[in-house]
Amino acid sequence: MSSYSAYSGTGLDQIDPFDINDTNLWRKAEYLGRYLFAADFLRTQNPEVVADISCGMGYGALELCNVAGTVFGVDGSTDLMELAKQKCNRPNIQFLHNDLEEGNLSLHISEGSVDAVVSFETLEHLVDPNRAVDQFQRLLRPGGFFICSVPNVLSESGDSAGLPRNKSHKQWFNFASLTRLVQGNGMQVIYRLGQSWSKTLFRREQQLTNAKRIQRKLSDEPGMHSAEMIRWLSYVAAYPSVEDVDGSYSIIIVAQKNDAE
Repeated sequence: MSSYSAYSGTGLDQIDPFDINDTNLWRKAEYLGRYLFAADFLRTQNPEVVADISCGMGYGALELCNVAGTVFGVDGSTDLMELAKQKCNRPNIQFLHNDLEEGNLSLHISEGSVDAVVSFETLEHLVDPNRAVDQFQRLLRPGGFFICSVPNVLSESGDSAGLPRNKSHKQWFNFASLTRLVQGNGMQVIYRLGQSWSKTLFRREQQLTNAKRIQRKLSDEPGMHSAEMIRWLSYVAAYPSVEDVDGSYSIIIVAQKNDAE
C-alpha cells in the first residue's frame, strides 16, 4: 500500500517503477529509491528474514530478496498478491494476504523471527496504525529493524471539513507523532531521512516548463523509463539521505527494537 503521488495528485495507490507506461518519472524514482536504501542498509546487517508489509506489486520485495535469506511480502489485496506472484517468481519470496486493520500477522509469520520489517507509505491508510505497529514489533527479534515512511503532514492538504483530501488517508503524521508511535511500541528511532532533492528537481522542471524555458521534461524521454535509467535516477536524485529531511514529501525512519531485558 503506497500513498498517492505528491507530484500528480492522481490518487493512485499502486505503481510499478519499471512500468514504461507510467510517465510519472519522479514518483517512480522516489518509490524505488526507498527500497534501494532499505536493501543497502540491511545488506550490512546480513538479515535472514525480512517482511515487506504492504508490498503491493512486489518490486520492493525483489530488491530485498537480494540481501535476505527469506522475504515475506504481505498485502491486503488478493489481486495484488496474485500479480506479485506472477511478476516476482523467486524461491526466497513468499507472498501472503493479510488485512492490517483486522488480520493477525503472527498467524503467518512467527513472532520474534524477523530481522527487519519494511513498510513504506502504509500507516497513513490505517484507522488504527498503533495496532499495525504493535504487530510489526512482535514479529521482530530483539534488536531487529523497522524501516518505514509516511507522508509528511506539511505536504498534505485537507478538505473543507479538515479531513485528508486524499480519502484513502486516515492519518496525518509529522516526525514527532511518528516517533511517539514507534517508541510506544518498544522501538527507538535511530535515523530520520528524507528525499527532498527529487521534489526540488520536479518543481524546478515544472517552473521551467511553465516559463517555456525548456520544451520537454525528462518524463517525455522514453529512454528515461528504462529499468537502467529508473534505477540510476532513484540512486542519484531520490535516494533517502539524512541530509535531505527538510522539504521531503515523505518522512522516512529507521527504528530498532529494544533488546529484551
